Amino acid sequence: MENVTDQLTGNAALPCDSGDASETLKCRGPYEHSLIGEYSQMLLLLVGFPVFLWFLQFATHQHDSLTDSLTALLAAIVLLASLLTARGNLWFRVFLLAAMTFNVLATVINPDDVWGGHDTHDSIAMPNLILLFCLTVASLFEISSLRRESRQATSIKLLCWVALALPVVGYVVGAPLVIAAWEATYDGASQIRRDPDWTLLNEMLFRAAKFVVFAFFTYFGACIGSFLNVVAYCIPRGDSVGLRDSSCPNCKAKIRRVDNLPIFSYINLSARCRACHMLIPARYLIVELLIAAIFGSLFLYELVTGAANVPSVSSVSYTGILWIVLYPKWHIIGIYFFHSFFMSSLVVLSLIEWDRQRLALRFSIGLALLFLISATLLLPLQPIAAPEFLSSLTGSIPAVSQIAKLLFGGLVGAAIATCLGAMTNQENRSTFIPAMALSGIVLGWQSVLHVTILFALIFLVVRFVPRIRTSLRAQPTPILLTAVMIHHPIWKIVHQQFAM
Repeated sequence: MENVTDQLTGNAALPCDSGDASETLKCRGPYEHSLIGEYSQMLLLLVGFPVFLWFLQFATHQHDSLTDSLTALLAAIVLLASLLTARGNLWFRVFLLAAMTFNVLATVINPDDVWGGHDTHDSIAMPNLILLFCLTVASLFEISSLRRESRQATSIKLLCWVALALPVVGYVVGAPLVIAAWEATYDGASQIRRDPDWTLLNEMLFRAAKFVVFAFFTYFGACIGSFLNVVAYCIPRGDSVGLRDSSCPNCKAKIRRVDNLPIFSYINLSARCRACHMLIPARYLIVELLIAAIFGSLFLYELVTGAANVPSVSSVSYTGILWIVLYPKWHIIGIYFFHSFFMSSLVVLSLIEWDRQRLALRFSIGLALLFLISATLLLPLQPIAAPEFLSSLTGSIPAVSQIAKLLFGGLVGAAIATCLGAMTNQENRSTFIPAMALSGIVLGWQSVLHVTILFALIFLVVRFVPRIRTSLRAQPTPILLTAVMIHHPIWKIVHQQFAM
C-alpha cells in the first residue's frame, strides 16, 4: 500500500524519511550504494575540507576579489554539508549543488581579459578549479541517487523542471559565455564598447536581475490564469467565485497553499490530488501556461519596447526593463495590463464556450463596462483616433469623445459577431458577441475589422481539418483569441498600412 501511495503522489523519499519506527533499513546516502561511492566520498572530504579552510582564511584576511572568495566559501560549505549528511530533500540537495557549481564555474571561466582587460586572480584560480571539480563529482552522485530513488512520476517531474530551468540557464549563463567566446575571436577588439570594469560575472548578474523581473510578470499571469480557471467554471453555473474555498472537486479536501501554486504545484503533485490521488485535469495547467504566455509575450514585445506595437503611442526616449519598469513609465505599464487582461478575458469566454455553457447578459454587460470605464478614465488605454463624424458630434470634450469612440468600436464588433453568427448558424452566441464587442472596445473599430479578416482566414483553414471542423464551427471564440494574438504584435504596422 505504501508503494502505491508513493507512485500516485510521486513523492520519492529516502527510506529514512518514512518515519516508521519498525523501519530497519539503514538510511543510504548518495555515496553508499557502491564501493566507488564510498571511496569518492572520502576523497572529496579529504580535498574539500582543506579547500574550505583555505577560502575561509582568504576571505577573512584578504580584500582583493572578496566577492569571488565568499562565493567559493559558500560553495565549499554546501559541498561539505552534502558529503557529511544524507538528510534533506533530494530535489533541494541537487538544486543547491548545481547552483553552487554554476557560481564557481562563472568565477573560473571569467574572461576579464576579454571584457574588462584585467588580469585574472591567480591566487584563487587553482583552488576554484579544485572546488569546481569536487562540486561536479558531488552533483553527479546526487543526481544518480535521485534517479535511483525515483520512479516514473518523478522522472516526468525531472523532465518538467529541466524544461523550466533550461531557458533560465541559457539566458543567464549560456548567452554571456557564447558572446564572450565570440568576441574573443576578434582578439579583444570587440565591436561593442563596454565599461572597463564590466566582467562576465557582472553580465550574468545583470541578466539574472532582468530575468527575475520578466519571471515576476510572467508568473503573475500564471496566477491570474489559475484564478480564471475558477471564474470560467463558476460564473456560468452561478457559483460564488471569491467566497469559496480551494478544494478538490472529488474528495472536497481543502487544498493547501503549497499545493495551490500555479504550474509548480501541478508538477510537484504529478497531476494528482494529494488527498484522494484523483487525476487533476490538464486543462488547469494549460490555462495557466496560456495566460503566463500572454503576460510574458506582451512583456517582451509591448512593455519593454515602450508599446512599439500600439498605434498612436508616442515613442519613449529609452526602452528596456530598466527604463520602462524600474523607472516606471506608467502609461506604458497601464497599456500592457489593459491588453493583458483583455486577452485573459477572451480566454475566459473561450473556456465558457468550450464547456458549452451560456454567459448571462449581466456578466457580458459588466465586462464591457469594466473596460469602457477603464479606458475612459485613463485616455491612453485606447489611443486609436475616433472617426471624423464622431469627433464632430462629440466636440472637444476628451471624456465624451473617448467614450463615444469606445462605444462605436464595441458596436462595430457586436454587429460583426451577429452577422458571423447568423452566417454560420451558431446556436450559442452568448460568448462570441461579447468577445467581439470587447475587441472593438479595446482595439478600436478599424482594428476589429482587421481582426475579423484574420478570423475568417483561420476559420476557413480549420474547416478543412475533419477532426476539429464541427467543434470549431460551434466554438468561434477560441479562433477569435488566436486572431487577436496574431494581430497584436503587428497591430501598428497593419494600422498604418490599412487605416481608414
